[in-house]
Amino acid sequence: MTKNMVIYDCEIIKAIPPFKQGEERLPDIEYCEGWHDFANMGISVIGMYDYADDRYHVFCKDNFREFFNRVQDAAVVVDFNGFKFDKPLLEANIGEIEFNHHYDILREIWKALGNNPDEFNAGTHSGYGLDMCCAANFGSRKSGHGALAPIDWQRGNIGSVIDYCLNDVRLTKNLLDLIISRGHIINPKDTDRVIRMADPLFFHRG
Repeated sequence: MTKNMVIYDCEIIKAIPPFKQGEERLPDIEYCEGWHDFANMGISVIGMYDYADDRYHVFCKDNFREFFNRVQDAAVVVDFNGFKFDKPLLEANIGEIEFNHHYDILREIWKALGNNPDEFNAGTHSGYGLDMCCAANFGSRKSGHGALAPIDWQRGNIGSVIDYCLNDVRLTKNLLDLIISRGHIINPKDTDRVIRMADPLFFHRG
C-alpha cells in the first residue's frame, strides 16, 4: 500500500530574523522578513524518501523538476507542517503544485486532538513538533534546528544542511510507519496517553 507514497522536507536559503529581545542579525547572513515571507526565503535543498524505489533523494536547484515529477505522480505526499510551511514555500519559489492526497502529520495530530488545524493556539497546538513526537515515540531527536540551516547554507556548510534535511525526512518516515502499523502515536505532552491517527492510506483501502 505504501509503494506510491513520498515523504519530503524543505530547507531555506535566507535566515529567519531574530525575534527574541537582545538577539541581533549576523552581519554575514542574508535574512527574509519572517516565517511567512515564503517568496524571499528561497529553497536550498529538498529531501525526500520515495517508497516506490525505497531510496532517499536530494533535490537542489538543478533537479527541482524531478522533485515536482515525483510528488505529482505520488498517490500520497507526506510532510510535517507542510500545509502551513513547505507547500507554500514550494509554490512561492518554484510554482503551483497539487498533491493527489496530502497527509500533513502535524495537522493530523491537531485534528485527532480535536483542535482546529487552521487556527493556531499556543496552549493547545504547541508541543507536538517533530522533535518532541520522535523523542516520545522512539527516543530519537532532530540533529539541529531549522532556523540554523540557512545560516549553515550561506556559510558554505552544504553537506551539513543536506544531512540535517535528510534526517528530518528519516524521522518523519519513522513516525509515519508507526502510524500505518499501529494507528496511533504516543502523546508527547502526556506519554501515558496515545493519539489515534487517521490512516494516510484510508482512501486507498476504502
